[in-house]
Amino acid sequence: MSRAFAFLAVLALALPACEKPDEKPMPDPANSAAAAPEGGDGFVVTQLTTSQSTMKSDLAAEVKKAKAQGLKPYVEFWASWCGPCMAIKKSLGDSRMKQAFKGTYIIQIDADKAPDLAGTGFSSSVIPVFYELGDDGKPTGRKIDGGAWGDNIPENMAPPLDKFFHAAS
Repeated sequence: MSRAFAFLAVLALALPACEKPDEKPMPDPANSAAAAPEGGDGFVVTQLTTSQSTMKSDLAAEVKKAKAQGLKPYVEFWASWCGPCMAIKKSLGDSRMKQAFKGTYIIQIDADKAPDLAGTGFSSSVIPVFYELGDDGKPTGRKIDGGAWGDNIPENMAPPLDKFFHAAS
């Protein structure tokens, strides 16, 4: 059984994107606390827990924080069970990934805890997915997901993410 888990873990890291399962997995206690904003490398990653009724105002507040720091805001839908999502998280210290994320303010929303997204312009059916946000906290229509690169390693992930984050919008 141990070999099967090792194989599945390697397979999950090789998949470019995860499709959201129909059933919610059990929460991982090690990942249950919201991560503190990360910074110092020219970007910020913060986790947001929101509800349907407050999502618009919550995102607008985060956009305001991003703009105050001179950073460009994005929403990332992710999950702790998603191999590509965790590969991104684990590789943020890599110089290529630091360059790709430089100047960004990433607002992470756990896909398993996201409110109903109907009519918002967001979808978390495939993760990881990043959405560019406008000044109003709404998606601009630009997005990128894990299908934009092959293996979930910095040399594959960083170039398309860098191009996406630093494209003129």
